[in-house]
Amino acid sequence: MAIKIFMDVVTPSARGRDFYAEIGPFFMDGAVRRELPYLKDLPTKTWILAKDIDGRVLGFAGIVPHANGVSELCSLYVVPKYRCAGIAEALVEKRLAMVEGARVIRAVCAPTSASLYVDKGMKQVAKRGSYVVLERKAEKATA
Repeated sequence: MAIKIFMDVVTPSARGRDFYAEIGPFFMDGAVRRELPYLKDLPTKTWILAKDIDGRVLGFAGIVPHANGVSELCSLYVVPKYRCAGIAEALVEKRLAMVEGARVIRAVCAPTSASLYVDKGMKQVAKRGSYVVLERKAEKATA
C-alpha cells in the first residue's frame, strides 16, 4: 500500500491543544499501550507525527536528547492498518537526520522493530524490559 505522508515535527515548546488532541487518543488506546507500555510525553521530547493528506496521524515517533550528548530514539508507533507502507522507515530516517550532532544515537524499541535500526548501522547493546537498546556513534561530519 503506497501512501503519501507528511511529517509534522512538534518540539517541546510547540506543544499545544491541537497536538494533544492529535496524540492524546493514542495514549488512551489500550492496544497502543500494550505495544508501547513506556509511552510518555517527556518535557524534552520532540515528536514526529506522520500524517496523511487529510491530517490524520498514521504514526509517530519521539526523540529525547540527554545532557551527555546521547539522543534517544523512542516511541515508534504506526497504526496497524498502515503498517508495511514505509511509514516506520520514514519516521526512522527523519529522526536520524534530526540527531546528526549527537555524540551517540540510541534507539529503544521492540525486538520486532530492531531491523529498522540495524539496517542503519546500529548494534544491540542491551535489553530494557521487553525492549532492546541499539546504539551507534554519530557519524563525523565531512568538511
